[in-house]
Amino acid sequence: MIIDTMVFAYALMGVEGFRDPASEALASADLIEVPDSLRAELVNVVWRWVSIKGLSLDLGLEVLQDAEGLIDRVIPTEQLWERALELAVQYNHSAYDTLLIAAAELGETRVVTFDKKLLQTFPSLTVDAGEFGG
Repeated sequence: MIIDTMVFAYALMGVEGFRDPASEALASADLIEVPDSLRAELVNVVWRWVSIKGLSLDLGLEVLQDAEGLIDRVIPTEQLWERALELAVQYNHSAYDTLLIAAAELGETRVVTFDKKLLQTFPSLTVDAGEFGG
């Protein structure tokens, strides 16, 4: 399964209301795949939590290390970016998200996400993280 950045973030940062379903989703995936863009996105999410919510830098670094340890396969962006752009233009949707969708198409799998807009726009290629792990 392709795992969205926020699934990692919610599970590893213990976000109340999301920690358990995110953790269950990660545990339920037979194979955790991500586009290489996940690293940049996760660094940004962790940085925001450090700067805005007071997460310690040490804990932030631990989150990054823990996420890396969960990933089974990283898909290079250059294998995805043309299709991601086509999808972004066609559906007027963020290219960060359509990289996930392009990865799902490539691997003939689905994206596990909490993102309601992504779930609504690409229902055949996504699954709600709360339902996937439950």
